[in-house]
Amino acid sequence: MRVLAFFILLASMVTFEVKAFVPSEAYTFDFNVKTLRISRYKENKLIEAVDLLREVFASEEFKTRILNHRFKGKYRYAYNKGLTNRQIYNKILKGREELYPYINNAMDVEVGFFTNHKSIVIGYTWPQSKKIWMNTKYFNRFETEEIASHLFHEWLHKLGFDHERKRTHDRQFSVPYAVGRIALEIAREINEDRN
Repeated sequence: MRVLAFFILLASMVTFEVKAFVPSEAYTFDFNVKTLRISRYKENKLIEAVDLLREVFASEEFKTRILNHRFKGKYRYAYNKGLTNRQIYNKILKGREELYPYINNAMDVEVGFFTNHKSIVIGYTWPQSKKIWMNTKYFNRFETEEIASHLFHEWLHKLGFDHERKRTHDRQFSVPYAVGRIALEIAREINEDRN
């Protein structure tokens, strides 16, 4: 009985941390983000956001949270194109955009800006364009984490993921919104750990 009590005590003192296996594609993922004619301020802000996304992609938390996302009681996303959470994660890491359908383990986009102070639109993209448009109304006041999240959200559209245009209940569970929110939360955690 003493031996059993000793092993129980020993087991309670030892903690095991279960780590998710993060594939090398998460560490080597590249960000080919181009801009045209922007200020040094905007360029630096965008570079900081991309650097933050690199850290998000390489984190165990990113993979774990994508795989464990639930919608209506099941491990899935709304508007998931029939893909499982693991398939969505792998599709992200492959970086195969609809416009340029080859696997290169990278985000390939051009970022442009527009200004509309009356609009609630943060940004947008079109399937037939490599460009992502960001509203300076939001870009100028957004924190780095929010810019990273928005860039990622729009790029997920480039992978073919969509959501409802109207603000419905299910829209927040779509791949662009849910995974974008995951990236935002992890980016905030990374920056909090730095401070």
